[in-house]
Amino acid sequence: MSTERWDDERLDRLATKIDSLASTAEIHSRAIESHEQILERHDRLIESNSRVIQALANVATEAREERQQLFQSMAQQQEIIAQQQTEIRGMQAENRRILDILLNDRDRDRGDNPSN
Repeated sequence: MSTERWDDERLDRLATKIDSLASTAEIHSRAIESHEQILERHDRLIESNSRVIQALANVATEAREERQQLFQSMAQQQEIIAQQQTEIRGMQAENRRILDILLNDRDRDRGDNPSN
């Protein structure tokens, strides 16, 4: 094994390499820091998007429930309308029957009393 002598030129080359490595390490350190900041922004964006998606899902659920309640209310109103229509038809039939009776009574009265 031989011992090499460190002359100025060799020391300068070593110093240059060390400076270059330090510069590269600094660049990498900045890049890592930048990536960490980007990751933090992405995490915040993901969290924000998650909250928005959850809020939209809640709104959609509420809208679906309200729509279902509206349909139920409409169905109940339709039943009430159908019942009222049935009652009206019954009243119309009863009115026609009463009118027929009254008209028949009037015609009978005219027939019994020819002076009218």
